[in-house]
Amino acid sequence: MPMAEKVNTQNKKNPKSLKAHEIKGKAKKIAKKAGISLGFPGNDRMKLAAKGAVVAAAAVALLMLMIVGASFRPSDLRYGFSDKCAFLQASGHGFAEEIAGSRTVRVSNVVKGTALLTDTTYSVYDSKGREVVSESHSFASPAMETSGVYSLLFDRMGKDYTFRTVSSVISKGTAEDSIICAAVSESGSFVLVTNSETTNAKVIVFSAAGQAKHKWKSVEYKISDVAISPSGRYIALSGVSVKNGELVSTVIVQKVGAKENLKEFSFEDTLIMDVEFDGNSRIVAIGDDMVAALDVKNNRNSGYSYDERILNSYDIGENGDIALVFSSNSDGRNASVVVLDSSCREIAAIETEMTSPYVDVGGGRISLLFQSTVSCYNYKGKLVKEAKVPADCQEIVSSQGKLLAKGVMYLTEVDVGN
Repeated sequence: MPMAEKVNTQNKKNPKSLKAHEIKGKAKKIAKKAGISLGFPGNDRMKLAAKGAVVAAAAVALLMLMIVGASFRPSDLRYGFSDKCAFLQASGHGFAEEIAGSRTVRVSNVVKGTALLTDTTYSVYDSKGREVVSESHSFASPAMETSGVYSLLFDRMGKDYTFRTVSSVISKGTAEDSIICAAVSESGSFVLVTNSETTNAKVIVFSAAGQAKHKWKSVEYKISDVAISPSGRYIALSGVSVKNGELVSTVIVQKVGAKENLKEFSFEDTLIMDVEFDGNSRIVAIGDDMVAALDVKNNRNSGYSYDERILNSYDIGENGDIALVFSSNSDGRNASVVVLDSSCREIAAIETEMTSPYVDVGGGRISLLFQSTVSCYNYKGKLVKEAKVPADCQEIVSSQGKLLAKGVMYLTEVDVGN
């Protein structure tokens, strides 16, 4: 199995917040180990400087990170500091932002910013819409998954991928077979699903350092989607197969490193299109005729049936809420919207005269895009704001508390009255 090309890779740890006196104490401990005084210089100043210049620089960098509130990663000072510096050096006038390339592919959240993937470029913007980073790529069919500070860029049905933070490429690699889908965790682990002439699916989970730590393959299932838990310890796969002439979707849950599947949940005559983790032990599965909430730890399942309604579009918010847009016939007219919590309980409902609107749930609102108008509703189903967007607006997405509109050549903020 090919290893990812390692680019300045370090292990990742969870961020840790420190108070002022703890900051001072930790900086002194680091300096003490290097034989460096943080007090007034004495007679041996030149000797001490020569002895510990490199470690002193690390101590100062650590102290700066703690003071400005950046995520403290003891094993990885470089990424935290460089990402912080990248945001401090953001440039531009904010949204609306003309994109680099000929079309937008994906807009997604990263920590403290918004990631934009076009047919030629990967860019990140801060909460004010200023450009933090913009780098070109050469993927023929680009795709992107994000979580926390990490972005995984890959060539869908190609073989190349890039794993990175906002400011730094961590690793680049080439899979043995064509990449179908992928996912990345907050902890830095990521998973690739490929297929070949001999297998329907080959799954590889990599650590943040690019080490393959879990492998699985199947000739039975065709994989439609994959998810990885925030901790990186579990993955969920949506597998489609035919049994006794009937279509069967199976959500396969695996513990990374284990040989046997942890759980399997089967759904007859249903196509599961999307799987997402809600925490480390709960999974949301979106199907063509139902939504399922799977509690792996407590072995409990709950579901929501569409009852002959046609699903036009859907969105899963960062808080786990699920917005579903339905119509009663194939023309999509008079769409209705239902919002579920992560346990599939209905918590909001909206009736409209729109035809197949695009939906976004986030920022405490339910937003619908239809014919150059964005309509925002509260969870009581009340219309609270309408805003016009350019005619070529294709999607809306909540990011950093804002609502953004994605057009063919631009990314702009929608006035939702915040």
